[in-house]
Amino acid sequence: MKLNLHAKYQQSHLTCLFITVLSVLPSADVIAKERKLTLEEIIVTAQKRDQSLQDVPVAVTALTRDAMDVNAVSSVVDLSGLAPNLTVRPAVGGTNLPAFNMRGITSYGVVAGSDKQISIYLDGVYIGSPRGSMFTLPDIQQLEVLRGPQGTLFGRNATGGAVSVSTRNPNGEWGFRQKVSTGNRNLLATETSLDFPAMGPISLYLTYAQEKKDGDIDNKGAGIVWDRSAYGGGKQTSPETLGAIDNENFFLAARFEPTESFSLTYKYDYSTDHGTPRGNAMVTDVYTGSFAPADALIVDTVVSENADKLGEGQTRPDAVDNTWTVARDQSVRGHSLNAVWDIDDNLVLKNTFGYREVAILATADITATSGWKTGLLSSLLFGVPPGTPFCFVCSQANGEGNHWSNEIQLIYSTEIATLTTGALYYESEDESGSPRNSANVFIFATFPDYTVPAGNQAVSFNEAESYAVYSQSEFHLSDNLDFTAGARYTVDAKSGSFVSGNADDLTTESFSYDDQNISYLLGLHYQINDDIMVYAKYSTAFVSGGSVGSFAFDAEQATSWEAGSKADFLDGRLRSNIAVYHVRYEKLQTSQGGANVPGAEKFAVLIVEGGDLESQGLEFELTALPAEGLTISAALGYQDNKFTRVTDLVAQTVQASGPNEFPNSDYLQTLSPEWNGNLSTIYETNPVFGDAYMSFGLTGIWRTKVRLEANPGRAHATPFGVAEFTPETWIVNARIALKEINLGNEFNGEVAVWARNLTDDDNIDFITNFGAFGAGTFVEERSYGIDLIVKY
Repeated sequence: MKLNLHAKYQQSHLTCLFITVLSVLPSADVIAKERKLTLEEIIVTAQKRDQSLQDVPVAVTALTRDAMDVNAVSSVVDLSGLAPNLTVRPAVGGTNLPAFNMRGITSYGVVAGSDKQISIYLDGVYIGSPRGSMFTLPDIQQLEVLRGPQGTLFGRNATGGAVSVSTRNPNGEWGFRQKVSTGNRNLLATETSLDFPAMGPISLYLTYAQEKKDGDIDNKGAGIVWDRSAYGGGKQTSPETLGAIDNENFFLAARFEPTESFSLTYKYDYSTDHGTPRGNAMVTDVYTGSFAPADALIVDTVVSENADKLGEGQTRPDAVDNTWTVARDQSVRGHSLNAVWDIDDNLVLKNTFGYREVAILATADITATSGWKTGLLSSLLFGVPPGTPFCFVCSQANGEGNHWSNEIQLIYSTEIATLTTGALYYESEDESGSPRNSANVFIFATFPDYTVPAGNQAVSFNEAESYAVYSQSEFHLSDNLDFTAGARYTVDAKSGSFVSGNADDLTTESFSYDDQNISYLLGLHYQINDDIMVYAKYSTAFVSGGSVGSFAFDAEQATSWEAGSKADFLDGRLRSNIAVYHVRYEKLQTSQGGANVPGAEKFAVLIVEGGDLESQGLEFELTALPAEGLTISAALGYQDNKFTRVTDLVAQTVQASGPNEFPNSDYLQTLSPEWNGNLSTIYETNPVFGDAYMSFGLTGIWRTKVRLEANPGRAHATPFGVAEFTPETWIVNARIALKEINLGNEFNGEVAVWARNLTDDDNIDFITNFGAFGAGTFVEERSYGIDLIVKY
């Protein structure tokens, strides 16, 4: 099987991006008159301590509050395209969990017993399960995207990178903020924050937020009642719209600061999500080829007239029939406790404790066929009356989890070196798979009277413990040259069982996994002058192995070279950060649908070893302050991903190997755009009246076409080939606001209008392929609205 991927240099796009930015920069004479203008210093924690972004030899993107407002960022799912070589999309399966793609890696982590390649941290606490990352926090202060292996300081499960979310701390002063948002699709969102004055050494605030919004695709199966009483699931109604939002969030932060050198900060977040899965539509016409003469025999004729057959359009339909789909039931609850003690000017001791519990029940019409009913032939085959509801592949996923962690850290700084050392303990208990006493996946199944039967369950129970010690030192070899060396030693222990069968005849398969790993980093960074730093490093990382049912997988390993620069020019008015990298992933862990893996039909999703992958590329970020009040930012990413080895098992999932191999078969990386970037402007005027001023924000997010089908041979040999790629696209977000409106009595207000996906891109963005036909989800429809904010 031939494996290759050719990168094509997108010179025109690159040239246009640079010309657009540089054309707005003022002349040298203007700059000389306005030397007081400088870009704001950004503080990041990419090396587990507070540092200026420009002093950190790490490829990191830090999103400011203004950038998050323009792009309506309230969770990690909203980060897509805002950092080079990073895309995020909701995972398939109705869960709405974040699926990341960065530096060649596609990270899901949706299966209990498996981990993910992009680690997520909330206020320093590792989020072990992606289910625990589906929080919507109105109090996010900063988001950092760390690109590339982060195995030394951030530990296991960061071969692709890490995302660090920081919320604000209490300030000990009276404060009130009320935000109300309304918009299209019946959007209504409120957010209420209350800060209390300090009570001695204690200060706190709390926030409550809720959001409701209709989905962007109508559901033709709305109103159908599914009866899951046979196994205790009750009755559920298929919703009117798909992609709807219905969540509530509560956040509390309390800080105890008895002295200037010691602080203890407790934070609690609670989120519920009862939204509906995105609309799933057939991408190809199942009524072609051999099926064409037998429509009425296989599928009820009335239904076939309304079937969602998109053909070559590949664009978002107005309505689909996802009868099987019901609103998900998801909750996330988390606690964190951060202690910081400045022992003296050189020594800081930190301790971070976290506990998180999650629960989710979600359904998905994976093939978009649950609105169909049996015809004459299929009724005889199933032994049911004609017109009985059936589905080719429908899933119902249940999951629960509890996670504990504690990390202690010591930072010691002298003129000779800076030492960061620590120890971590992590423990988790997870259950995932089907609801008890019912199936996880129904394949070519009928549901008389829309009743979901009790039957064979497929449930994984997993426990994991991880211990780690790490140390990273930055040696100051001279005034300009630093050498960094770090290592992390990790011990993983996992055990669990896979319980399958019906209630009277359950089969239990147990597993255990024990492994040790050492990750390390070696690097140099050189300060050419006060404004320019260059660096180079070699680093490793790993993702823990494990087992899903009877499918075991080894640890994934990553080794990476990276070089880059951090530079400020024009007296701090132009900032340029560049990174080039090469990374090799061995024993790549990949998510696969159980229906596509031989012998794994009982699983909706499982993890298998995919082989070895190499990724190389560049990342460029530019920020300019050409005039007072005007900030222009641009980013560009390029990645060339190539499998150097593919396992037979994963190749078989797309019939790229074995007896059913398609002509010209291959197995290529999917969901990774070759080129991607963004261009953003934020302009704030002088006061227009009183202290009130206007703010204009505009962001364009661009990427080249993205491969959706791994095997081009299969794409060219089946009707599904029309969805081999999703085309090149721009997503445009905008926000215009009038801020700091004096309302009297120390109250001020803000009025803003905004839009996401302003040009209403409607292309397909994810697919599931079953050979003869497939189904997909689409970019969310344009949304727009108005924000009204009152602050004290």
